[in-house]
Order: sequence, then C-alpha cells, then structure tokens
Amino acid sequence: MDGDFVHIRRMMHHIQGASNEVEYPLSYFYNSVPELSLWNVDRATVLRERPQLLEYIVQKKICQACQGFSSCGKQGDMKGFVQTIRPCTTGLSFGAERCQPFYDSQAASRVHRWRDIVGVASQDAHFRFDNYPEEQSLKYPKLMTFARNFAESYTVGQPSDGAYLFGPPGVGKTHLMLAVFNRLEERNIPCLFLRSDTIFDRMRHILSVDGDLDEFLQACSSVPVLGVDEFAQERANDFTLEKLFRIINQRFHAKLPTWFTSNFSPPQIYRKGGQDLQESVAPLRSRILQMARLAKMDGEDHRQRHLKSLT
Repeated sequence: MDGDFVHIRRMMHHIQGASNEVEYPLSYFYNSVPELSLWNVDRATVLRERPQLLEYIVQKKICQACQGFSSCGKQGDMKGFVQTIRPCTTGLSFGAERCQPFYDSQAASRVHRWRDIVGVASQDAHFRFDNYPEEQSLKYPKLMTFARNFAESYTVGQPSDGAYLFGPPGVGKTHLMLAVFNRLEERNIPCLFLRSDTIFDRMRHILSVDGDLDEFLQACSSVPVLGVDEFAQERANDFTLEKLFRIINQRFHAKLPTWFTSNFSPPQIYRKGGQDLQESVAPLRSRILQMARLAKMDGEDHRQRHLKSLT
C-alpha cells in the first residue's frame, strides 16, 4: 500500500458471493451510505459501483464494532485501515486510510519503549484510589472528583485540563497522580510518568550513548497524558529548562493534558533570590497556569507515620 491513502480494487470473496445471490435494492445503498444522497450520486453510478459499495458497507460495520487495533476484525492488509469513499468526476472513488486505533496502538508502543528509561518503578502500581489516605480524600473532595473523573472518562484526543498538585512532602500528591495514571493504563490510555529528579540525568545518558534524544522528547511532547513528579526539584540550567519548555510548549499548543506534582507553587518555580532563573521561566509558568488546574495540598507527612525506630 502506498502511503496513508491507497486505492482498493480487490473485492472480498464473501461480498462477491453475496452480490450474486442477493439482489440489493437501491434504497439499501442510499440508506447505508448517506453520503450518496448528500453528494447527489445518481442511480446509474450506484448500480455500477454496487460491488464496491457492498464492500464499503461491510468494512464500515466492522469498524463500528471496533474494540481497538489489537482485536481488529479485518483481514490481511486491511487490518488497521478504514475504507473511504469520495465523489469524483467519474462517479465514486474508493480508498483506505490508516484508522485512529492503529495510530493509538503505535503511540502506546512508543510509550512502552520509554517506560524503563524514565524510571517507572514496580512499586508504582501499588498507588491506587482504593488505598489513598482517607483523610486526604475527605479533605479535598473537589480534587478527588476531578481526579477520578479524569481517570475513568478521559479519551485520547479529547482536549482536557491537567492538574498541578503542590504542597509539602508526604501529603499524597504523588500517590494521587499515580492512582490516576494506573487507572489510565488499565483502560489502555497511553500515558507517561516522569520523575523530575532523575529524568534529566537519563536524557544526558541518552546523549552520552549517541541515543536519539529527539525521539524521547517527541514521545513526552505527544503522549496523550504526561505526568511530571517533583516538578522544579531538579537542578535547573540551560539544558533542563530548554528541554522542559519544549515539552510543555508543544503539549500546551496541542491541548494535551499534563499532570504535575511539586513542592513549589507555580509563582515559585525556578526562582532564586526573587528572580526567574531564565527568560523561559515566565512563559513556562504562564502555560502551566493555563493548561492545569491548581490544587494546594497540606497536612502531616504521611510517610513519617510508619517510621520504625531502634531506640
């Protein structure tokens, strides 16, 4: 197949058999393919293109029952394609284009390639909504409702706000964000969770072994949902701020949801002595404030409740 649009001149065997055995009235085609009426396609063209139209209808019904690319009901080289129909000077033109579930599957594959590199830990799967500290759930009902709704209902390609969770250590920021991301993964929503304190060291490692850093940056910039833990905790310099701004800027313009946890409120990120560390900090801050809902969290350090002392 040539590119993302290919002409198909091969009829499925069961369609050929059906067209020989069953006489389909013209109304069947006009009802099944509303575009024919919209384009004022005449009866003679419909009769002439009947075999192709039958194939188009069957393919369309398969796509309507789609459960994702991995379970695509199509056969052979039609797997991952959606058949198209367009008016043309000779009547109708039939073709095929890559379907969105195919692109979603490709995006998920790219994300999984980077999971080990970004530092996803096996214990991260333990953080869920059902074991989130009850006192924090009761304390922030609006935040919990937003987080649960996002985790349960977000769909790929849907413009959506992310969240910026900030406050002192141990108040449940990372737990809540991981609960969201673990649920998204259960729903097969491609997402990527980054730890700010290690991610830039990993970027430098990619460069040191002549890896493709642009591929990684593009994955972070385009993944349907991105999470950045301990945002603004890393040692900021020209390298880190340049890469971070590139990721956030692309996601901002693409309206892709991004979640953050941080010990710093947005006005305090990447500042020293009351001054922004770089000129890019102000536009970075502005984008974050527009793309994420703010949630200030406080309370006791939950981690200190289970300290084991030997004295």
